[in-house]
Amino acid sequence: MLNILCICGNGMGTSTIMKVNLKNICEKHHIQASIESCAFSEAMAYIATTDLIITSPEWSRMLPASNAVLIETKNLIDVRGVTESLLEAIKEHFPYALKE
Repeated sequence: MLNILCICGNGMGTSTIMKVNLKNICEKHHIQASIESCAFSEAMAYIATTDLIITSPEWSRMLPASNAVLIETKNLIDVRGVTESLLEAIKEHFPYALKE
């Protein structure tokens, strides 16, 4: 199971919407994932156990180095764009997570 973290500025609006969208994307593509959303200020508590981080370029620049794969997207609630980026990252880094 993949651990995915959605990060936005306050952790209430955008990352929560993205979390719901990611759950739907993962269900549709049969990806087993645990998905969390948080504010940037809370992200450090999750990073050590996170496989994949999805956030905007502004926030990604301020994240510390980690083993998590980082997906940057300018529009965090663009379902099609997030789907493409997520599937590309999973195919490259976590191919075992894709069950066709």
